[in-house]
Parts: sequence; structure tokens; C-alpha cells
Amino acid sequence: MTKQITKRGSLPMAILTYKERVVIATLLKEGKSKSYIAETLDVYPSRITYELKRCPDGEYDADIAEANASKKLSKRGRKVALTDRLNNFISIRVKNYHWSFETIAHILNIAFKTIYNWFEQGLLNLSISDLYEKGIRKKRKAETRGTYTRSSKTIEHRPTEANKRQTIGHFEIDTVLSGKAKAQALAVFVDRKSRFTIIRRLKGRDSNEMYRELTEVCKSLGSNIKSVTNDYGKEFAHFKQIEEDNKVDFYFAHAYSPHERGTNERINRDIRGFIPKGIKFETITDEELLDITWKLNTRPRKCLNWKTPF
Repeated sequence: MTKQITKRGSLPMAILTYKERVVIATLLKEGKSKSYIAETLDVYPSRITYELKRCPDGEYDADIAEANASKKLSKRGRKVALTDRLNNFISIRVKNYHWSFETIAHILNIAFKTIYNWFEQGLLNLSISDLYEKGIRKKRKAETRGTYTRSSKTIEHRPTEANKRQTIGHFEIDTVLSGKAKAQALAVFVDRKSRFTIIRRLKGRDSNEMYRELTEVCKSLGSNIKSVTNDYGKEFAHFKQIEEDNKVDFYFAHAYSPHERGTNERINRDIRGFIPKGIKFETITDEELLDITWKLNTRPRKCLNWKTPF
């Protein structure tokens, strides 16, 4: 009839139901003792004594006792109040910085399920459209821009320190398109170990533009860039010249194997959180690109033990 949930000393404490409280009230009116009531309900007499204290101001009443028990049960466990300030913090981090609930929960030192519960209960100033990773991802279209494979090294030749992310300086690079073939694109550089990200604007997705940006990045980083991993896109046709000029090794991922540049793919998805598909990069200012880069490099990342690339 009752459920044992814990022990206080050698005496089990049980949660009584409303029907059992009605039985207690009825037996008390009949003049029965605490021991008799305890034996009837199959609980210890101390449990009945504790139960009677729920109505200290008068005769025991099952309704008053039930309300008292429900109030105390509602206060059990660790409670985190959703204040207006906390709600605002979560909303800004999701809408403006595109942080995940898990990242926010780590910063706030609460269970991320708590934030999901608040969201599902409609308590947050957020809607499903504010979550940038939502819905079903569309299948990627087949590659049509051509490839470049002459005298290239595949990732099998990449050093162990790059494969195992042991040292900084080994970058992955990819291009992000705005939609139209001759529109501007973005060159995205990501360090495999630190996830440090560099975003550069390309006036077009051709080898000359990529050569110019790669050369500038290599010169600005100097000895801090040791290798580059990229795909077989035709924009990397001048990689040999860049290798010779900057002493940087290029390694090519296999065709149709985006998982071999998983870090790049992850950052590209993050960028799409700020610049959804369909938006022309011509409409994005240089200041906005710098702001996006800063937000990506200051975002705590689980793979970095919640540290930031900066």
C-alpha cells in the first residue's frame, strides 16, 4: 500500500496516498491509537506521528495534510530559477552567437536538459526558428566545378602530428559559396588542433583568387602554418607555387570524403548559422565577417574541454 523511499535511522519513511490520509482521519475520529493506525497502514508508528504534524493547529484533516505534503514534495531537488536576466542571457547567446544549449548549460553550470525543458515549456524568449541547427539537412549536390589532381599528396602522407592534432599549424581549408556560380565566396581556414578560424572573402571561386588569399594567409601566419588539407577543387590549382613560396605542405582529401576534413565541415555549418544559404556574400560587410570570425573563435567548444580557440 505504501512505498518505501528512504530510511531515517532504522525507521523507513513512506509516502502516503490521499486515500491513506482519509483512512487516518477516519480512524482518529473513531478513537484509534497511532499504533493501531500504523499497523492498519503497514507503516511504523513514527510515520503516523510525523503525518499528524501536518495539521498542527487542530484536528487532522486529510485535505490539509495532502496539500502540505504536495507543497513539500514540490520543493525537493536542486532548483534553478529562470530569472529575466538568465532568460535574456540564453536568448542572446542563441540568437546572436548561435551557441548550443549544451554550451550555455556548461557556462551556467546547470544541466543542459534544464534549458531544453524551459524551451519545450515555452519559458524562453526563443522559437524553433532561432535554433540554427534544426530540421533535416538537404543532400549535397554533385560536384560540377572540376578538379585538380596533378602531383598532389593525399592525406595518407600527412604527418602524425597533424593527423592526431598534436600541434597547432596544420590547417584545413574549404570554400563556402553564396549560391551563384560567379558570385563571391568565402575561404575558410581552420586549425585542426585549436579550431582557430580565419575567414577571407573571395571575389570569385577561381584559382587566382584562392592563390592570392592563401599567399596572404601564409605570409601573415609565417611559421605558424605548417600544412594545409583541402579537397580537389580547381581553385587549388596553384598549390605547388604556394608550397614553394611559403614552405607549406598541401595534402588532398579523397573525393567525396568530407569526413576527412570534418573540422572544416563543422565550422562551415557554424558560419551558415550567421549567413544562411541564399544570402549573397556581397551584402555582408568586412566588419560583419570579422564579427563572425570573432564569435567563432571565442565560442567555448566541447572538443577543447570547453576552452575557446583564442
